[in-house]
Amino acid sequence: MPGLTTTPDPEAPSRPGRVSANRIVGCAVLAFVIAIVVHGVISLLGGGDSPLRLFVTPLIGAAVMFFGLRSYPTAGRIRLSFLVALCLLLFAGAA
Repeated sequence: MPGLTTTPDPEAPSRPGRVSANRIVGCAVLAFVIAIVVHGVISLLGGGDSPLRLFVTPLIGAAVMFFGLRSYPTAGRIRLSFLVALCLLLFAGAA
């Protein structure tokens, strides 16, 4: 057939929806840094006993993780966001 080719396009992605491990780790580090900055600002403005920091810090981290990995499958983004939120909740409760 005239319109079909058998050679793959070198610029096409090999697997759609595949995200490298470096991007996942980088996004997790970015989520942690942003959440720590927000945690520090809340502590400075509202005091160390503000319960707001227990909710805002994990939500910020989870949002960065969820929206930072848009090409990753939705179920995987939800799992990673939940994991980041849980770790930041433990951090916010201990700090």
